[in-house]
Amino acid sequence: MTLKATSLVTRPQMTKGLKAILAKEKPLSFFLARPQYWGGLFIMGVSWFVAKMPFRIQVFLARGLAWLLLKFASSRKKITEINLKLCFPEKSDEEREALLERNFLMTALAIIEIASCWFSDLSSREKHTKLVGLENLEKARAEGKGVILLFFHFTSMEIGGSILGHYFDFNAMYKPNKKNQLAETFMRKGRLRHIHRLLTQDDARATLKALKNGEIVWYATDQNFGNKKGSFVPFFGTKASTVTAITKFVKMTGAKVVPFTHKRSEDLKSLELELHPAWNDFPGESPEKDAERINLFLENFLRENPENYLWLHQRFRTRPEGEPLIYPAKK
Repeated sequence: MTLKATSLVTRPQMTKGLKAILAKEKPLSFFLARPQYWGGLFIMGVSWFVAKMPFRIQVFLARGLAWLLLKFASSRKKITEINLKLCFPEKSDEEREALLERNFLMTALAIIEIASCWFSDLSSREKHTKLVGLENLEKARAEGKGVILLFFHFTSMEIGGSILGHYFDFNAMYKPNKKNQLAETFMRKGRLRHIHRLLTQDDARATLKALKNGEIVWYATDQNFGNKKGSFVPFFGTKASTVTAITKFVKMTGAKVVPFTHKRSEDLKSLELELHPAWNDFPGESPEKDAERINLFLENFLRENPENYLWLHQRFRTRPEGEPLIYPAKK
């Protein structure tokens, strides 16, 4: 099967989990009539306006937002400092500080880009995006099995996934925002502008069904979900709780695993998305070994492109029994 660039997705399908969310969805009039949502509606209005701005203006805004984050988001800055010191002990304090500032700029740009993803067709950004390795996905799909598109939490995750949806249909795993109906509504509708279908994070049955049907599922393992959903395996030499369900999905469906990375250019103007060759010898001898392989792949990529990762995430929050906490306790 040859994959070709397609128009924006206009036929999203719903899983059981997504139908349950939609059943609780409220119309816009519901939010307008309740003052507690007015602040959120104002933010969405500003986001719509920002999405229409030229990219050079968006970068200017991102620089200002990065300055604000560095000055006032002290807890996230501390988390980033800890992560960078753990993962790059060979770098000097000055090098890590420069890396942190660059990473906060990319994180700020990622926040601006969410507006573009949710409220525009991304045609202007697509012109400055290079897709590498499409033949690797074509080869994996030629075997007639499903494909797990193994993505990671880069700062360009939202826009990278959205633009990828312009080339072929895939299912994206996501975590619904159950605390804020307004944010959930805009997030889901915004993503479905570009992506074929959303799978709720806890809907394993829908994921298995999609893979058995030969579909593509966008899936990540590099977030901390505690002891229940992961195993402790090394990431830059420190034990990190890593999701291992991917091994079960592959064993039950025969799906191929195609790693997917993306990185920004030095001037931030362009984005390179890369589909790597499928891992033919996956799964390995155990879920833990598979998780180690995934972490090592990401680690090797980040050694070359460290500024592209979402370092403000508490990747090492959950600790093995008996080990001390890495991050300061919340006040």
